Amino acid sequence: MRNDAYSILSEAVEAVDPAACIYRSVSKKDNELLIGIESYDLSKYTNVYAIAFGKAAISMSRAIEDVLGDSLSGGLAVTKYGFGNSLSKIEVFESSHPVPDDNSVKAGHMVHDLLENTDENDLVIFLISGGGSALITYPRKGITITDIAKITDSLMRGGATIDELNTARKHLCSIKGGGLAKMAFPSESVSLILSDVVGDPLDVIASGPTVPDTSSFGDFSEIIGRYNISLSLGVEGLLEDGLEGVIEETPKAGDFIFEKTSHYLVGNNSLALQEAEIKASELGYNTMVLTSSIVGEAKEVAKVLASIAREERRRGAPLPLPACILAGGETTVTMKGKGSGGRCQEMALSFGIEVSGLNNVLLLAAGTDGNDGTTDCAGAFADGETVEKGKGIQLDAHMYLSDNNSYAFFKETGDLVKTGPTGTNVMDIYLILVDMF
Repeated sequence: MRNDAYSILSEAVEAVDPAACIYRSVSKKDNELLIGIESYDLSKYTNVYAIAFGKAAISMSRAIEDVLGDSLSGGLAVTKYGFGNSLSKIEVFESSHPVPDDNSVKAGHMVHDLLENTDENDLVIFLISGGGSALITYPRKGITITDIAKITDSLMRGGATIDELNTARKHLCSIKGGGLAKMAFPSESVSLILSDVVGDPLDVIASGPTVPDTSSFGDFSEIIGRYNISLSLGVEGLLEDGLEGVIEETPKAGDFIFEKTSHYLVGNNSLALQEAEIKASELGYNTMVLTSSIVGEAKEVAKVLASIAREERRRGAPLPLPACILAGGETTVTMKGKGSGGRCQEMALSFGIEVSGLNNVLLLAAGTDGNDGTTDCAGAFADGETVEKGKGIQLDAHMYLSDNNSYAFFKETGDLVKTGPTGTNVMDIYLILVDMF
């Protein structure tokens, strides 16, 4: 069952390989660049630049270099530490994720400087993927990278949703929330986007740098209050000025800067689940995709998935056995302990507790990017023997879950799933296998 689960996960990840997503959406014939149903006459541009940021930046950049060939003038790709690789025409730079650092600021200035030298005769192709919010930042006046890092960390530890987190980021950084489109104007620009957000809202993916923003300083203020985040004097001043209209809001729909922008979604979690379903069927499982929109506290979501597994075990429903039930999304973890792990490992440990004693029931929860939280693994396996396996080596699963220390638990039991960086990022995949007795 574990081999089957890993094969299904691998097929899902391969389906959203960033290069494959680019090749499916972009092609070039002579001087005509085709993106979706639109065409761009490359002969009318003085320069064509590519700016990529996110965990999939390298693969997307390599594919766009291949498609454009000599038509590409150059560009920049910013990705997570350890994800970088050499490219032909595009400069590569690494910075921090999920909490930004000084290199994230340097990357923001590099993007700004490149765009400052473009004009209405140039075309800029933005290659955007998950992780982009942290990897490039251009703090608003009076805001430091320490301010942004502290607020990011506090919101993440408090269990904030990606929408809430990115609303804060948009109002602390001049690149996010349509800011990048403003920097690129008056150049023509097109964004090719790989979604890592439930529902694929373009204004949330990588904090919506090239699309109109739907959030406000009022929303930012509400989120800060909801999570009781302490602010520096600089952020307090920014928030006060924003609420009073002293400084302008993020660009909204109808702003002239968006008249020369286009956006294309090239891959998402639904595509990954679709291919996973096909693979599971080929392996002999009766298969269904439950949803690609799971959100909520990881350990609580695990209880829902466990209830589905128990129903399958008890009466072979909603699918006849052997069954594979697939889901995707992005949960959160409210940090109350001092351990390490990630949302997928936390979900797996909670699932293991809930299905303790059940035979031939397995969960594989994994991040499609190969990194769960700040750990070196994609996620973990859990089954009916997880709790007993822990007891056999003096590990109490309940205590490890309360301490948010799932990584240490699964490291000792040998149930971590390690894929290495995959080069893509379309949230998480959860698959439940229930076999015959």
